Amino acid sequence: MQKTLNIRKFAALAVLSLLVIAGCGKKPGASGKADLKKPMTAADSAVTATKVPYALKEGKRLFSHYCAVCHGETGDGSGQYYGLTPTPANFTDKAFMKTMTNERLFKAIMEGSASVGKSNMCPPWGKSFHGEELEFIVAYIRTLAGS
Repeated sequence: MQKTLNIRKFAALAVLSLLVIAGCGKKPGASGKADLKKPMTAADSAVTATKVPYALKEGKRLFSHYCAVCHGETGDGSGQYYGLTPTPANFTDKAFMKTMTNERLFKAIMEGSASVGKSNMCPPWGKSFHGEELEFIVAYIRTLAGS
């Protein structure tokens, strides 16, 4: 009797596990492909637009913590430290951002802005970030100028 009960428990657990694994990560009726028959509504578009990738969220978090004090929350160079000479870079200036390659932004963050011929007021942050975090920050900075 005890052996039969254990076999039934094991079988029930195995079936339940298979059902969970088979359905894991799928929404009901979702095939993983866009539904071409259903037109996208304005509400669907708004929901899609509000989903910000992790990299940009993390880039914004890091920028807010480390960079915004000088460059400002919006990246316009008007941070909490007024009167810095020269003023911090304005990342919302499209003309300026066109002159800054991703490589220059990486180098300026890693080695300080003096390493790219700018002011020595921005310190080197190279030992504060991992490579992926630098990518997140640069990607976020790129969004500030609308690019």
